[in-house]
Amino acid sequence: MIRIENVTFSYPDSAEPALKDISIEIREGEFILIVGKSGCGKSTLCRALNGLVPHFYGGTFSGRVTIDGIDTRRASPSKLAGTIGMIFQDPENQLVMTNVENELAFGLENIALPIEKIRERIERYSSYFGLKNLIHRFIPELSGGEKQKVALASILAMQPKYLVLDEPTSQLDGENTRTFLESIRNLNVSMGITIILVEHRLERCLQYADRLIFMKNGKVEFDGRREEAIPYLKSENLIQTFSRKANQVNHHQEIILEANNIWFSYGNSHILKGLNLSVKKGEILAITGANGSGKSTLLKNLNGLLKPEEGTVTIFGKDISGRSTAELAAEIGYLSQNPNDYLFERNLQKELEFTLTNLKIAKAEWEERISWALSILDLSKYRRTFPRDLSCGERERAALASILVAKPRILVLDEPTRGLDQWNKAKLGQILQSLQKEGFTTIIVTHDYRFIAEYANRVLRLHEGRLYEIPFDRIYPAIAGNDGGIAVS
Repeated sequence: MIRIENVTFSYPDSAEPALKDISIEIREGEFILIVGKSGCGKSTLCRALNGLVPHFYGGTFSGRVTIDGIDTRRASPSKLAGTIGMIFQDPENQLVMTNVENELAFGLENIALPIEKIRERIERYSSYFGLKNLIHRFIPELSGGEKQKVALASILAMQPKYLVLDEPTSQLDGENTRTFLESIRNLNVSMGITIILVEHRLERCLQYADRLIFMKNGKVEFDGRREEAIPYLKSENLIQTFSRKANQVNHHQEIILEANNIWFSYGNSHILKGLNLSVKKGEILAITGANGSGKSTLLKNLNGLLKPEEGTVTIFGKDISGRSTAELAAEIGYLSQNPNDYLFERNLQKELEFTLTNLKIAKAEWEERISWALSILDLSKYRRTFPRDLSCGERERAALASILVAKPRILVLDEPTRGLDQWNKAKLGQILQSLQKEGFTTIIVTHDYRFIAEYANRVLRLHEGRLYEIPFDRIYPAIAGNDGGIAVS
């Protein structure tokens, strides 16, 4: 049993506690879903369960957490790892080895499993998660979804008694999400593993949980059975009806970005195979596709980070092949899957000044550009804030601000809704529509079908190296998680 008794915790230099007098008992074999707005304390509570709070994060901690009678204040996270496993929001934070096989073996070696058992579990879990063809791949070359599966497999291979999962499906496509949720439910039912799941997409995971905990401002506001929770979730606007919000786009607008007959490979693996793409001024274009299909690779070919082996990319009618990425950044802004990669200065204003300095924007324009970017992204009050202290949704917008301040007319966003609750997704959608009215064009790679259906003007699916148009009537069933991967006909 896990006991959380009167736990209050504040991060270093934080005036407001992240957890406020939390008391919960988690019994063996339960499947618990923890929900609430970004910044309400869900991730902090997860970190308290395996001892990362307070051992790793420091801060001020009072109360007690015990795992099967072991006080987490007196046991290191490494000692608890064989009993309680945790999957973080960002898989890159827990992948430490160079290839997939070594990553799967790493945890097993640390709990001193015999070599025969290690080999058997690597075989079993690499097969279970469809990683056998990636077993010797260099991890940094994997897609975000593939990295997420490696992180999941490496933790499950240790067969922990308790499994804590913080947004584990954020980078998985629809088919892999459903398979994963069903697999952890099977582990829960057949092996009695206790599941503690943090998720924002309730339409996909509510059916699997026995018990739901709703957090707000660092406190537990509701703790009860799933059946009791549904009316409460509706009252808190956590279960919403779908409504399409996309702006109308003039179909006669000029084409501002084109990719013609693009071929690209990693070694002997062909990723893009004669791909063609045309993007019109002012549209919000969504690109979806299975994990590892090449979506992020495509975006990097569009902004010059990668060079196609064959074919051409043109922006505003000019071939980009002879141009530097710095030169292109003024025309096409690229935001990768991890916003933390963009945040390294002491405050948000400095982040934006870094961009302006590198792009050699005249200082006379700085104040107007910075004020505009912060205002449109609703970040003005954080101008002097250390970016890493912001919430998940705020960090996503802060990273976008560091791109947007250059005023590129094309935005390319890779999984921008990852880890965002529905309020922050709605805010992001409204921001993209505001930019659309100012003439900006946005290309989004995402598995978030609700966001696609609500805000995109057009949807393409990347399949076997080429793009295919997907009508919206085939997107709508995926909102409820019934997509099965949205087949290409």
